Amino acid sequence: MFMGEYNHTIDAKGRLIIPAKFREQLGEAFVITNGNDGCLNIYTNEDWETFLGKLRVLPNNRDKREIVRKFVAQAQAVAVRAGQRCADVP
Repeated sequence: MFMGEYNHTIDAKGRLIIPAKFREQLGEAFVITNGNDGCLNIYTNEDWETFLGKLRVLPNNRDKREIVRKFVAQAQAVAVRAGQRCADVP
C-alpha cells in the first residue's frame, strides 16, 4: 500500500515523476487511474488485477457501473522509461 500525499504536475510531454520511494514498489509497469477529488490512483499490476477481481463479483447495478466508469474506463497501463524517473501518462 502506498501512503502519503504528493503534489505533482504532468509535463507538456505527458510525463509524471513518480516519487523515489514508490518506484521500487511499482516496478517498471503499473496502472494509473483517476481518483477522487482530482487525485490520481496508482496500482501495481498485481493490485490492479485484485481490484478488478473484486469488481467482477459485484452485482451489475448502478453503483458498480459508476465505479467502472470512474476508475476502470479511465485507467491506463504505463511504464517508467528506461533510465528516467518519468512515467508516460496518456
